Amino acid sequence: MFKGLNLRNFCVGLLIFSLSPPFYTSAKEETGKDEGKSFAVFSLNDSFPKLSKSKVRMIYKGKVKRINNENIELIDLTEDNDDKACFYRKLLGKSLSQMNGYRASLAFSGKGNLPVTISNNDIASILDWLEENPNGIAYATIKSLPEDVNVLFVLDSEE
Repeated sequence: MFKGLNLRNFCVGLLIFSLSPPFYTSAKEETGKDEGKSFAVFSLNDSFPKLSKSKVRMIYKGKVKRINNENIELIDLTEDNDDKACFYRKLLGKSLSQMNGYRASLAFSGKGNLPVTISNNDIASILDWLEENPNGIAYATIKSLPEDVNVLFVLDSEE
């Protein structure tokens, strides 16, 4: 009937498409469960100034490596942490797999360093790491932060 149309290939493709999960539903579910979370990018270094959203985006994309002429070092949560996925989705609009691929290409090309991943996702471990690394920068939910940190940027739940 149609030139070049193989009915068998068409049926197999239709079957695969019909059995695949609905992409629009899963995307809605992912963003829905993270609504209401606000994050803070922070440091224990009081000499770091407040940062704009564009500057924070550049830092987490690996394009900015210094603040106030000091090399910065980023800390990251583990892959299985939901806050990590939510943070990158809100800040950069990227999934974890997209961020991992982007950062791997930067590291492979020598244009960037990967953030240090801590083994424990609690705020005490993050603060311990920041005490050992005075130019370190971290992120966490606002409700988990102690009052004595230098908040550089707040990523609101609406963003």
